Amino acid sequence: MFLVIVPILVPFWLSLGLTMTEILEIQAIFGISVALFEIPTGYIADIWSRKASIMLGTFIVGCGFSLVPFATTYGTLVTYEIIIALGGSFISGADIAIVYDSLPKDANRLKRIGSLHLWGLIGEGLAAITASFLILWSFTPILWTQALVGWVPFLLSFFFVEPPLEKMKHSSPLKNFGMVANYILRGESLLRLIFINSIVWGLSSFCVVWLLQPYWAQNKIPMTYFGILWSLSVFLAAGCSKAAHLLEKRLGASGVLLTLSTAACIGYIGMAISNSWIGVVAGFLFYINRGLAAVIFTDAFNWRIPSSFRATANSMKSFVFRLSYGILGPGTGLLIDRYGLSSTLAIFGCLTTILLVTLMLPLCKRIHEAHMEYIPIE
Repeated sequence: MFLVIVPILVPFWLSLGLTMTEILEIQAIFGISVALFEIPTGYIADIWSRKASIMLGTFIVGCGFSLVPFATTYGTLVTYEIIIALGGSFISGADIAIVYDSLPKDANRLKRIGSLHLWGLIGEGLAAITASFLILWSFTPILWTQALVGWVPFLLSFFFVEPPLEKMKHSSPLKNFGMVANYILRGESLLRLIFINSIVWGLSSFCVVWLLQPYWAQNKIPMTYFGILWSLSVFLAAGCSKAAHLLEKRLGASGVLLTLSTAACIGYIGMAISNSWIGVVAGFLFYINRGLAAVIFTDAFNWRIPSSFRATANSMKSFVFRLSYGILGPGTGLLIDRYGLSSTLAIFGCLTTILLVTLMLPLCKRIHEAHMEYIPIE
């Protein structure tokens, strides 16, 4: 999505008088709202229509972005975020389910998914460059641009073609939810490890999104360069997404997984110990994590999920992710306000290192023991 507001979001909200704690509280409310909406909307997509779910979601998102120029207080910002969360939850799960149902069985899945993420990230990068240009005037043209382009996904949704699919029985929703949860958490151990690691390493790069802008400001980088730095980061993630299938062939699945998790650890530590251009460069490492994780984990997870409940399974994964961030976000804001940004980054660096040892290494060991060169369907 063309999110032109994101590269300057934190400085803009700070200019409205919000603190970092309040900013991350708003993001936590957004995350929890998505979490609450995710499972029922994903289930609706599986039993109703994925295209219809996407059309409804993009319409709601368009309505939400139309409020952007008028959301200038804590209360109105929360309202705007909840509307976006509702719309996004109808899209999440349904979109990736349509993509996987449309792929031929003999397709190079990593290459196709890498290309999909590539174009999404290119759009994000172009939006960041646009933000750098518009900020030369003020925040206002950025807000109105976002309100306008927020309707583009809704217009494009009319052209989606939904492939035939086997729908879940919807006579007992609770039993269906339980069946999906059991399939993911109590079934095959590799799927469970993939599920947990995808959430952990997705959070590792997602959390830093709201820390990069204050970090750049702390290093006295002019705001006119924020969009450029953001676009360079996103283009790096796009390149990694596109190259993920080649890296997996060269390094193996374990090598790629260790690369993306180590990048997050070094990124946090590098930003924590350096208040110079070295720290800024370290921040780019998170986008190596983001580009690789988006492709590797998305593919490994989705091809283990039957088509009949793929949207529900993806929504459950998003539910856990968003709920986790909803808990983590406000805590991060409090740490920054009380102990400073550098100390917060150092704490995150230690946590990600521990998680690398306790979660990522067992997944790599499982892959190695099975002599897997990639993460296959079992």
